[in-house]
Amino acid sequence: MARRFIPKGLEDITPAWLTQALTSSGVLQNASVRGLKIDPVGSEQGYMGILARLSIEYDPPEADAPATMIVKFPTQQLKNKITGEIFLNYERENRLYEETLPKLPLRTPRCYFSDMDAGVGEGFVNFTYSMYEKLPKALLNLYLGFFALLTMVMKRRYILLLEDFGNLEAIDQRDGCSFEDAKLVMKPLGKNQAACWQSPMVDRYWLKPHSEVSKLMGLLYQRGLPVINRNFGDKLTQKENDVFDWLLKNNARVDDYVKTRPTTLVHSDFRIDNIFFDRAKNEIAVIDWQTCYRGLGVADVGYFCLHGGSRPFTRAEVAELIAVYHAGLVQGGVTDYSLVECLSDFKYGLMVALRYVMIILGTLEIDKDPNVKVLANLWLDRMKPLVESIDLTAF
Repeated sequence: MARRFIPKGLEDITPAWLTQALTSSGVLQNASVRGLKIDPVGSEQGYMGILARLSIEYDPPEADAPATMIVKFPTQQLKNKITGEIFLNYERENRLYEETLPKLPLRTPRCYFSDMDAGVGEGFVNFTYSMYEKLPKALLNLYLGFFALLTMVMKRRYILLLEDFGNLEAIDQRDGCSFEDAKLVMKPLGKNQAACWQSPMVDRYWLKPHSEVSKLMGLLYQRGLPVINRNFGDKLTQKENDVFDWLLKNNARVDDYVKTRPTTLVHSDFRIDNIFFDRAKNEIAVIDWQTCYRGLGVADVGYFCLHGGSRPFTRAEVAELIAVYHAGLVQGGVTDYSLVECLSDFKYGLMVALRYVMIILGTLEIDKDPNVKVLANLWLDRMKPLVESIDLTAF
């Protein structure tokens, strides 16, 4: 059977293909795409994904048809594409838009069309993740290399056509947000996680918890540390180095704790760049669901607090943000999780978030790209007070 056509890049988006896609998904009833303009979006074009805004004219005009939408592809940079494939990033996002996000209270882009090539299946993914934990670290690199070759052979394609949030307010992560905006973000996060709290909705093989691949996460964290030390070692304090070293030695301990706690849908990249503000409705909308997983919900709070503000948040402000987040959980229907438990879990959630930040920084081209180095330096500056406030004896 012939392989159906799924565009690989912007050059494959034509009026004819777009008409077929939007008709098949029910977005178009009687109209066809007559005119199409494609404008790339984003300053990090091509790192993990390619985004563009489609401006569309229809014939005949159709009242409910969107005038613009966002098309999203995987990156065409081989190294980053392989990383996204190994961790199911692209498949996960497509499946979330198809199956899960429309059911949740948090505003996310409407998905006009989703398509992807068939994957390796649940059995293969379960076997793969079990091997991540069974293999010694010395063999993990070889194992990852095998999957890199597999992804190159499979050449899977993915595409999403999503609602355009260009009319909403975006805050650049280089600027960061105010404390008031941070509070505005926390309650919707809690309410959304409440909808997935201990729920079969997120018990999916493509939403594997990070705690189930603790050895792999520890390896990636360990890889990131030399990059940070090589570029920013002279500005790290002794306390920061102590925290980073503690996490390296106690990686499994953190995940063992997480496995005992309630689970929900964790965005994992819950940063200000992925959050839009609708001031008229006093609400937020969240994009970029590639790296979410099933895990400890308060880790999203920790991740945001590490670098989301225009300045570092104080310990009192962080405590207030946790309380607002917990109020969202309660408002969303979680009745058996106290604020005291939430505050206790935050210690570990912050470590989970810190590990993920360091993994991200370790994979960026800090050594080669001055702009990336500026951003990494900014993140480290914002993280410093919160990292230095960590009481390692509390664990």
